[in-house]
Parts: sequence; C-alpha cells; structure tokens
Amino acid sequence: MSAVTLLPEETLQRLDDTGITLSVTVEPQAPVFAGHYPGFPLLPGVFLLDLAERAVRRFAAGHGRRLELEAIATTRFLSPVLPGAEVVVDCTVKAGEGALRTVTARCTADGVKAATFRLRHRELQRIAHPQ
Repeated sequence: MSAVTLLPEETLQRLDDTGITLSVTVEPQAPVFAGHYPGFPLLPGVFLLDLAERAVRRFAAGHGRRLELEAIATTRFLSPVLPGAEVVVDCTVKAGEGALRTVTARCTADGVKAATFRLRHRELQRIAHPQ
C-alpha cells in the first residue's frame, strides 16, 4: 500500500543556531482539502502544527540532535489557510532546563499570520553530525 502525500515537500529558507524557516505552497487540489468544509476548503490546523514539527526535526538533524515533542504549551489559530497559499513557518529554538528545548513557531499564509505555537521538546541521544 502506498502512502498518500497530503502536503508537498517543504523548502528550507533558513537554518542557523537560533532556528529554522521553512515554506510550502499548498496546492489547491491537495487531498488534504477533501471533505474539509466542502464548498469552502480550508487547511486543517493540524497541518500547520505538523509543518512546525517537520521544521523542528529538520533543525535538530542539522545540528546533530534528535528532539521529541514533549508538550504543546500554547496553540493559537489566527486566520484560515486557503488552497494555493504559500505557508511559511518560522521557528525559534531556545535551550530550557536540562534536556528541554522551547520552540516558538509562527506560521503565515501569503504573509498573513495564521497560527502560533509554543512547543516543548526533550533532547534525545545525540546523533552523528551530517557531513
């Protein structure tokens, strides 16, 4: 059985010691819109959260680390994401107590703030740094 791709692969815009920025254009015919408000399709908010998590995993891997989501501290959905929108997620990663990391994620859709998340991650065993 083949996997269904609900969102296209993201594009890396920034990766540095403080965080990461990714973007993705949500195609109007993407299967993620099927059945989600027929006649007025909207991107389900969980996909913005998933994009933020994809960014955190990519940030961690780029720094030879593995992070695991421990908690979603806050979630705010501020405006709808429509088919065809360019979604940008900008994540700031800060060290917390011990192995904890705090992530602040801001999502925009076509330049309009769509969601914000404050996430807490636990650092797992370090991995070999990619070449």
